[in-house]
Amino acid sequence: MKNDYKNILLCDANFCVLPILQSIKKRGFSLSVVGSKLDDPAHYLADKSVDINYADIEMLYQYISENNYDGVVPGCNDRAYISLAYVAQKMNFTGFDDYETVLTIHHKDKFRIFAEEHNYPIPKAIDSIEKIELINFPVLVKPVDSFSGKGINKANNIDEFKKYWIEAEKFSPSGLVVAEEFVEGNLYSHSAFIKDKKIIIDFFVNEYCTVYPYQVNSSNISTLLNKKIQDGLRSWTEKFANDLNLCDGLIHTQFISDNKSFYLIEIARRCPGDLYSQLIQKSTGVNYAELYAMPFCGLELPDSIEKKDMKYISRHTVSLDSDCIFISSSLNIDSITTQNVQLKYSGEEMKSAPFGKSGIYFVEHKNMEAMETLTEKLKDFVVIEKLDL
Repeated sequence: MKNDYKNILLCDANFCVLPILQSIKKRGFSLSVVGSKLDDPAHYLADKSVDINYADIEMLYQYISENNYDGVVPGCNDRAYISLAYVAQKMNFTGFDDYETVLTIHHKDKFRIFAEEHNYPIPKAIDSIEKIELINFPVLVKPVDSFSGKGINKANNIDEFKKYWIEAEKFSPSGLVVAEEFVEGNLYSHSAFIKDKKIIIDFFVNEYCTVYPYQVNSSNISTLLNKKIQDGLRSWTEKFANDLNLCDGLIHTQFISDNKSFYLIEIARRCPGDLYSQLIQKSTGVNYAELYAMPFCGLELPDSIEKKDMKYISRHTVSLDSDCIFISSSLNIDSITTQNVQLKYSGEEMKSAPFGKSGIYFVEHKNMEAMETLTEKLKDFVVIEKLDL
């Protein structure tokens, strides 16, 4: 069903935004896409392609202020989200919290301060190299404002800690770093859509990092996570929404759990990348990308949403631990269906994880047990033909 005509700007042209782009175009809206990589696919599919580096906030603001947009939609990375949040506050676009709130959520150092003040369950951490005696090894050293696991390393002793701190600084646009105590458990994500600070629908996902230690490459809707943990995340999410007076839309949380307790790892209000939205839609029938885009387009979220019968879907991002020339890939696994979203041409150079990937597989398994057992092992079923560099 189409709504009144609107002129919308999508900030990010990477393949990850294509489901978001499709949901906007489906409504009959005019769509412009902004991004400096003109070979990115969304540039070819939009009504208007805009060659701007959206990391340049003032340039982005100048462009948007000189054009007549009814809404601005961030893509699947923090930079696009933060840049548009700055513009949105100046121009009163819907779907965004105030700019300081956005920075509190998306910058690890600011979030940590806020979390400690509100007694959220987070690992103990430091924000200065001189404070290392305040936490115990092993520790994770992280840039405060990078994404996709870039610049994150686990340090087991003081020498590694100093080395990785310097490395993390190079991956941080602000040059700021945090280190937190390593906690045992499995990695999950919780994606919740809120309306009036209440969850209207949510999803729990198992996440696995099997090639690069801090970049998710395999995932599936979680069917075994303890209900008490799920209820705890839901309760925290609604408390978080009230504590920061959050607007309607997505709250995406990564957390560690041993199925007895949980620790918050990272929070975001932008859409996760690598076609996470498609994992949700293929598994549950819920159009995640459409729900994500609605508040930014000035559209009200529904009061409730029904999930359809679940399909047992795994998502796997194909990557390697060394640079190569990509030739081809295949996934040799028993399944109902297998889909490959190809991102590299044969003969194209592919960087090692977390910088490169050749494609994304979606696998429909025959039952829940197969999905829960095989998702973590999917990289072992991928056959990649390549030339070593």
